[in-house]
Parts: sequence; C-alpha cells; structure tokens
Amino acid sequence: MDPSGFQELLDEFILEARERAGEVEGLMLRLATGEAAARQAAVAQVKRELHTLKGNAGMMGFADLQALAHRLEDEVEGLDLGDPEIDPVLAGIDELRRQLEAIGTAAPAGETAADAAGAEEPAAAGILAAAASSVRLPFAKIDQLVEIQAETLIFRNRLSDAVRRSLDEVRKPAAEPEAFRRGLTAALEAVEEAREALEKTLNLLQEQVTELGMVPLQSLFNSLGRVVHDESRREGKEVDFKIHGGETPIDKTLLEAASEVLGHLVRNAVIHGIEPPGERRRRGKPARGKVRVAAALEGGEVRIEVADDGGGIDYEALRAKAGDLKAGGVRSGGAGRGGADVDSGDSPQALLFAEGLSTREGAGLGAGRGVGLSAVKRSVEAHSGRIEIISERGTGASFVLRLPLTTSILRSLLVTADGEEYALPLAAVTESQRLEVLERHQVNHAPVVPWRGRLLPLLDLGLAFGTAERVREAGYFVIIEVNGRHRGIAIDDIVGIRDIVVKGLDKIVGQPAGISGSTILGDGRVIMILDPHQLATLSPFVGAVASA
Repeated sequence: MDPSGFQELLDEFILEARERAGEVEGLMLRLATGEAAARQAAVAQVKRELHTLKGNAGMMGFADLQALAHRLEDEVEGLDLGDPEIDPVLAGIDELRRQLEAIGTAAPAGETAADAAGAEEPAAAGILAAAASSVRLPFAKIDQLVEIQAETLIFRNRLSDAVRRSLDEVRKPAAEPEAFRRGLTAALEAVEEAREALEKTLNLLQEQVTELGMVPLQSLFNSLGRVVHDESRREGKEVDFKIHGGETPIDKTLLEAASEVLGHLVRNAVIHGIEPPGERRRRGKPARGKVRVAAALEGGEVRIEVADDGGGIDYEALRAKAGDLKAGGVRSGGAGRGGADVDSGDSPQALLFAEGLSTREGAGLGAGRGVGLSAVKRSVEAHSGRIEIISERGTGASFVLRLPLTTSILRSLLVTADGEEYALPLAAVTESQRLEVLERHQVNHAPVVPWRGRLLPLLDLGLAFGTAERVREAGYFVIIEVNGRHRGIAIDDIVGIRDIVVKGLDKIVGQPAGISGSTILGDGRVIMILDPHQLATLSPFVGAVASA
C-alpha cells in the first residue's frame, strides 16, 4: 500500500478505536448505578464495541491489541451483574489506550503494522490532546461552507460594481451640483447596501469556520467519570457523577487546558469536598455524595460548572492556616519552591488560590500539596478565562469556569491613552465613567477613587506604560474585574467595541508586562491587546512596565 494511504488508514483506525475505548469506559462506569435491565443493555453494548474493536485490530494486523480486546470480552462476559467488579475491565481499557498511543506515535509513514504494534509506549502524549488532532466533519457542514462561499462571491461582485459606479460618477464631466450630488449619493448608497450584505455573509462564514475548530465537551466529560471512580475508591468514599451539556462546543485548542483544569476541580471535589460516608450520615446526608459537571454557552463564552454536595469551603480554616504560615516566617507575596504565597488579610477566594496553601495534611496521589487550585487559576487566566466560586458551609461548593468561545477572535473595548490605541478584552470590563467627576485620593502615595462605597485603586495607563508623567485629569475611568478584585484604568477616550483577531507578539518584542498580544485594525494599524490580569497588579507609578 502507498505509505500515505496506510497512514490515513492508520489515523482513522486509531481515532475510531479511541472513541470505542471511551464508550466502553463510560458504559462500565454506569454499570454500578444502573438498574438490572439497564446493566444488561450496557453490557451488551460493551461487548459489541469490543467485538468491533477486536475485528478492526485484526484487519490492521495488530495481534496484541486484538488479543487484549478478546480478553476484555471474556471479562465482561463473566461479570456478576448483581455486583459488578469493573476495575479489571477499566485496567484493561487503560492498557488498550497505552497500546493505541504506542501505535499512533511509533508508526511513521511506510512502517509496517507489525513494527508499530511492537513499539514501546511513548513518554508524554495525552489521550485527549491526540484525539483533538483530528475532527469528523459532516458533509452537511461542507455543503454549507460551499453555499456561503458562493454568496460571498456574489456580494463581492456587487460591491465591486457599486464602487466602480461611484468612481464613474466622480469622474463625469462637471455637472450641475444638485445632479452631481444625487448621482453620487445613489452610487454610494449602492456601495453601502453591498457592503452590508457582504458583512452579513462574512459573519456567517466566520461562525461556520469557528464551529469547524470546535469539538463537543462530551468526550472530556466522559473521561472525568473515570477520575471520580478512581479517586472515590482511593478515598473510601461513595460518589455519584452526573454530567449535563456535553454537546456544548469548545475550541479544540482549549480542550487540553480544559481537561487539566476540570481534572483538578473534579479531584478536588472528591478529595476535599465530599465527606466520608460515616460523616455524611452523621450530618443527615445520604452516604453517597454527588459531583456534577454542567456546561452551556452564555454570552459568547463557554460556562462550565463543577459542583458537589459536600461540606463546602472552610474559609476560617484557610485564614487560620494562612496566619500560621505567616507567623512561621513564610513571606507573603511569593515564597519560592515549597513555600506559600499567602496573606491572612487576603479575601477568601484569594486565599483559596494561594500557592502552597492547603488544609489537608500530607500529600496523596491526587491532591494535598496546595498547588492544585493555584494551577487551575493560572491555566484559566492564561487562556483569557476566569473562575468563580460559590460555597455554602455544610452544603457544598461550586466552581464556575468561563472560557472564551474561541481563542482566535476576541470581543474587545478599544481605548486610547496618550495617542496610543489599545484593545481591552470586554469580558473583564465591568463599567466605565467620566474621569473628571471622580474625587481622587492618595493611599500610600498611590491614587484611589471612591466607587460603590469603597476606595478603588487607580492605574493610569499612560503612567504604567511610560507615555505620561502624571495622572490624567480628564478622560474615562474603565473598571476591570479579575478574580473578584476590581481596579480602575484611567484612559483618554473610548473608541468602541470590536471583534478583533488575536495575534501573537514577535519574539524580538518579548512579552511586555500588561500586554497579551496584538491585532491589526481595519486601516492596517497594529495595536496591542491589554492583559487584564496583569493590569490588575501593575504598579501605579511612572514607567511601571519598563521597570517590571
């Protein structure tokens, strides 16, 4: 077979085999909680999936994989449906995935199937990341794109003709002013109509193309069920796991980050949130705890919630722990490896995300080193997202992730300061006010302004970037919110709201503080995209960025 043809066949086999392995794993995890009839149906479906996988492996020449699938069939056949022991089957699925990874990473074009099957397991690559490297595309989507492309061509031609007619009107011999005005107005109106039609079509094309780069969260959610199963077994707890909104799409470039974040949060819910069965009974709760993951699209963002019905967050214990660490000589504001970045005066949410702070003694395989939630926060912020926490002591906790629908297009507020234009991600903007009407004060030589009954720190964008020498007296005051903390940003003017295309910065430029990327405006100008998370902590004094 042609090497490229074999590689395509191999890629398709691995993609389908991974999907079947995930389906088998999900069905096995549901066996423990389903009714008798549901268990029988699930087992029947598992055997069908394994039988198909076994046959496909045989056709591809992967004898070890074929034998493993056959062994799993036998184990499923021998299950006691009254009290199914699923761990041996789950272990077999893990081995199956390892073999698929070895095949997928050790079979370059032209290598035989037998050589690939005998390759050693690779050391890095994640199942989800590999699965996200290709997507299945329905023919209906292709048909829609072809239709939109045809409409784009039609409206482009209409616009070209309208522009040409406008130029013809301008180039006509001198005519009576009123006749010239009427002719030119009619021609320009035709240009505007064609432009509006083309804009609508391009917006539709943008939506369709964006959807092509998105995958449903269902596969990720299914894998979290295994996390709940393994961690609850390790902790000696009983936990039911429910998912909702698995059809919600997410940019496939965000899938790996979402996998890491949700894995942390689900482990945290089982290990720290859900109480042991005996303790739950003493509190009048059912012995089995509940962990729920739900997703939905809200306002151009993907909202993912991880909730549990456990004991909630003990903020008093966190404050006490922070106080102990500080009294013991741990430096607030960054402690280096093995220390904790804490301040007992921080807000409850800030303490929860502090590096190195944990109320759990010791470190297990899943959690307990005080780095999980700080890692979650860093990962979410790195992808222009944010995280919210809702907790009630004794009844449970909920972590809400808000991630951008796509990483390539960002809805932004365009602002100016000292003749420079910037794009500020709109998701971080709370409100804006005229700067002249605000009464400003100084706290520790840093400017603050009254806002909603409290003093808010003020960052003059020109001072921070070294383009101004003193706090501006006029302009606007834009309030940003990052992790529950607010800060005012003083600017000259607000240009408006735009959807911008996110571009990276050249390596020569580096990564200046307060800047996350760049974009190109319609007139060809390149402007910087502001980083709200860094703006929230930048020094308010002159040249803060240059000295950072």
